[in-house]
Amino acid sequence: MSFTIFIERFLHLRKSEIDTNQFIIDIRNSIKEGNIVEAIRVCENKAGTISNIVKAGLLRHNRGKEQIEQAMELSGLVEIAQLEKNGKILSIIAHITPLIGLLGTVLGFIQAFAEMRMSGLVDISATRIGEAMEYALVTTAAGLVVAIPSVLAYNYIVSRIEGFVLEIQTTSSEVVDLLVHREEDY
Repeated sequence: MSFTIFIERFLHLRKSEIDTNQFIIDIRNSIKEGNIVEAIRVCENKAGTISNIVKAGLLRHNRGKEQIEQAMELSGLVEIAQLEKNGKILSIIAHITPLIGLLGTVLGFIQAFAEMRMSGLVDISATRIGEAMEYALVTTAAGLVVAIPSVLAYNYIVSRIEGFVLEIQTTSSEVVDLLVHREEDY
């Protein structure tokens, strides 16, 4: 399940990426020429997280700076929520699986001690105690085998999303400045 979620998030993040530098150049040229319709068309042609946010601001180009920023911020929240979707499940898996492994360890030790208690110290069956200890160690190992890659995958996804957020903030700020200064030039 963890692997499936990671692959799905990885592909979604990859699909959401665009060449931001080229995108900003195209948008800047259209805005400076006063062609907002063309700038919106550029956003629609470059499907991605940042282009969706910029488009929200461009659609409010004839309003004040605060309204443009508010539209982009709201769109940004929606887009970030889409980026973070299912990431919490990956985090839960990463945190719960070692606990499940630990539970198996405790149950295995309980079983081993119960076997010792029932058989008495004279007639201890090493095979039965060994089975209980093996159960304990296998569950611990299984929990760690799932948890370690899940933690790595979750941290990778979170770092990619943080990169997106930074890119969103800088791009949004630049587009707002372009729109506001365009308004002042007229």
